[in-house]
Amino acid sequence: MPTPVSTPGSVVKRQSVLPEYAALYWSQRRVRAAPYRRSEVFARWEGRCAYCDAPAEHLDHVKPISKGGRDVLSNVVPACAGCNLAKASLTLAQWALSWSA
Repeated sequence: MPTPVSTPGSVVKRQSVLPEYAALYWSQRRVRAAPYRRSEVFARWEGRCAYCDAPAEHLDHVKPISKGGRDVLSNVVPACAGCNLAKASLTLAQWALSWSA
């Protein structure tokens, strides 16, 4: 199928195939409960951020799932919003380097 070409002043409508793929993805995705409880993680750290000791509101994967980390209790720590958003999907080493740069 050729890609539609738009000229100045014209509007080209493209039919999106995303909903079809999204429905297929979500219908085949296996959802399972986490092997830990949020309350257990917060209790273990006394409700404090593992990175800066501020009050924690989020859970963070120390080794991000996108980088091969697993969703297990030993890879999850509580984090404050600031640390969790700053770390994003970085590993601890990458995040430490971003602070020193």
